[in-house]
Amino acid sequence: MAKTQLEDMGERLKTARINRKLTKVEVYRRTQIQPDTLELYESAQSEPDLLSLAKFSDTYKVSLDWLITGFEANSNSRLFAAEREVKRLRSIVEEQSRMIAAIQTLVNAGVGNFFSEQRKREAGPNKIAK
Repeated sequence: MAKTQLEDMGERLKTARINRKLTKVEVYRRTQIQPDTLELYESAQSEPDLLSLAKFSDTYKVSLDWLITGFEANSNSRLFAAEREVKRLRSIVEEQSRMIAAIQTLVNAGVGNFFSEQRKREAGPNKIAK
């Protein structure tokens, strides 16, 4: 009987853990993924979510591509993905810079109004503000 993709992934998870000479408890300490849960993943009784796979990838020093498919992605696709991520992060930084500038403008305007109102109060009701 042919193995399922989940069984293949479970075997890769176990192989990667053993290759790093890690026990399930040591993996738990590094990933906060319970040993019982890891056993379910390695025995193909449960499918790990993407966050868990990312933790395994980092802990075992293997690529997500290999964990999921058994193959390494070619470097061009990695480069493309990295460039896309850099572009996304730059747009976030630019948007945050615009938001900070807008907030600074509002704060500066508010501070100016605050001091103007403060001077009026200090002048008192009987004095004419210039």
